[in-house]
Amino acid sequence: MMFAKGIKAAVALVGFGLCTQAMAENPLIQTYYSPDPAPVVFGDTLCTYSGNDEGGSFFTMHGWRVSCTTDMVNWTDMNTLILEAGDFNGSAKKNGDWASQCIRRNDKYYYYVTVESTRGGRAVNVAVSDKKEGPFKDALNGKHLAGPNWDYIDPTVFIDDDGQAWLYWGNPKLYYCPLKENMIECASEIKVSDMSTFNGKYTEGPWIHKRGKKYYVIYAAGGIPESIDYSWSDSPTGPWTYKGVIMPSSEPGAAFTVHSGIVDFKGRSFFFYHNQKNVKGGGYSRSTAIEEFTWNADGTIPTIRATNNGVVKPIKNLDPFVRVEAETKAWVGGMTVNTSGGYTIIEHVGAEYGNVFLTKMNSGFYTKVRSVDMGDGADRIIVCTRGNGGKLELHAGSENGALLASMDIPSSSAWEEHTFDVTDAAGVDDLFFVVKQGGFDFDYWYMESEKTAVPQTPYKGTAATVPGKIEAENYDEGGHNKAFYDNDRENQGKVYREDEVDVVDISDSKCGDAACTGYAIGYTQENEWVEYTINVAADAKYDITANVATAFETSALQLFIDDKEITESVVAPKVDSVWTTYKVIDVGSVDLKKGEHVLKLLITGGYLNVDWIQFTDPNNPNMAISRTVHMEPHASASFNVFGVTGKFLGRVENTGANMAATLKNAGFANGMYILRFVGLNKTLRVQVK
Repeated sequence: MMFAKGIKAAVALVGFGLCTQAMAENPLIQTYYSPDPAPVVFGDTLCTYSGNDEGGSFFTMHGWRVSCTTDMVNWTDMNTLILEAGDFNGSAKKNGDWASQCIRRNDKYYYYVTVESTRGGRAVNVAVSDKKEGPFKDALNGKHLAGPNWDYIDPTVFIDDDGQAWLYWGNPKLYYCPLKENMIECASEIKVSDMSTFNGKYTEGPWIHKRGKKYYVIYAAGGIPESIDYSWSDSPTGPWTYKGVIMPSSEPGAAFTVHSGIVDFKGRSFFFYHNQKNVKGGGYSRSTAIEEFTWNADGTIPTIRATNNGVVKPIKNLDPFVRVEAETKAWVGGMTVNTSGGYTIIEHVGAEYGNVFLTKMNSGFYTKVRSVDMGDGADRIIVCTRGNGGKLELHAGSENGALLASMDIPSSSAWEEHTFDVTDAAGVDDLFFVVKQGGFDFDYWYMESEKTAVPQTPYKGTAATVPGKIEAENYDEGGHNKAFYDNDRENQGKVYREDEVDVVDISDSKCGDAACTGYAIGYTQENEWVEYTINVAADAKYDITANVATAFETSALQLFIDDKEITESVVAPKVDSVWTTYKVIDVGSVDLKKGEHVLKLLITGGYLNVDWIQFTDPNNPNMAISRTVHMEPHASASFNVFGVTGKFLGRVENTGANMAATLKNAGFANGMYILRFVGLNKTLRVQVK
């Protein structure tokens, strides 16, 4: 792999792995305090779950968090909080959220956490989710899995080779029970391990690991300050034989408490623990760190020393030619910490509707992304931002290294992509995104070269024909913010196509009197959109209908041709409460010119399923038309005006095509309004700006 001309020699050395100190970082999570790490492997991804230290003068933790990686050097914040005490239906007190562990079984994710019980003492609660990043929900509807009991802290869970799941926890004793198949109840009474076999070393924070035929319990040991010790057994229930110290209590930067986990991933072994080395860290502001190690030949665990390096060699290089989340990073510098009220809280990560982004970035803030493989070269970088204008620079090798791109970020009220040229961007290198002027939020980035740029094209290469029916699931190819925009990065429907757009199977639904067939776009959120390349057969005025389903009274859509709006925002009528009854609605009409155009479907009110959109030429005698009453957009009409909560606000007379202007001229303030046509079943959703 060759570097493009002009990259400095020092930068090239980093890319070829000769500057190991610059390539490794501990603690591995800087954007929040992450005590009590619990690593777990899900296929090609490793995630570490943790608490959420808030500093102060005690172990004050509000909720739990998770970060994930595929390369062991770049970590992605998956949310701000995935679960908090208030989610447990009154059984847990706020800010009493201690150590936890997650496991997957039968396509569900089970999360075992320590809470301070509202009935006194501490307890083990369990939550469940369909996704590793949550959100998690109380699995026992306000009940504890174990407790309350002041000893009941720090759960650890594993599934044995025979399929039996086991749960362990406790301070100063090691409690355990087998779990039922449902993973939310003990299958027998709770038992206490024979503590005499631990040589008086066991304190808290157990972690269970199986390797070969041996069962390992790793734990915080020896009182304050704690070391990390371990014992092993030939059985998941003991008796346990004490084996020694893994990490001494005297390591530089150690907190006075410890918590650890061991996991094997991609043929390599990793030891997780926490320390107080993060910015403004301390005994109540702890952060996850990691060391790679090799097992001894006899199955014992070597002494592991704390380093500043962490994982030196990545599992793989990062691909910059696909979307990379801005919150994916190996290191963060120039952070600010909120210390008001005696707490220490880092606030550089935000989340909305499942979308996670970097925020509150001041001048001097930077993120480092390691081992980025730019191949034979990138020509440009695309960044997605919103907020005030600012300035962002891309450097190679260090925050002051070779300048690859200088980006003047324009202001925008919504998320927008911005494209900038890059120079000397080639080969494998560490990249630094350096904020020179803050004020904007940063969602994601990716690079393009003339070879890798994916143009927007019709689905399967064939434009949809107008007049005719356009299946909603056949949106254009080309990727995020080119052919579509989806707030939720997860493919919720998991059918038909494999990108971010949520497509659902509607074969269990009714379309009029008949059963539906095929697919629809579902799980929609406001401001999401998809585009379709269409081929208009002839100049004509076309009527537009759509087949939709919703359980809400504010779900709505709007259509654009070549980025010009052709309809108002049309509210779909609520038919049922489960999205299984589809109804054909009148959307509007439009004059179209013969030839190729781009149709955009914008969701202006969320939770609308769209099956198809149909363009009909009413003057074509061969076209059989069955449709609802259609209102000419220029016709004079009366509308009742409602707020989005349903409150009646007044009535307006419209004599033109622009309802937003009519509302504004009538004295309505900026905002969203629901308009109902007086005398007809016609509803519009209109935004006044």
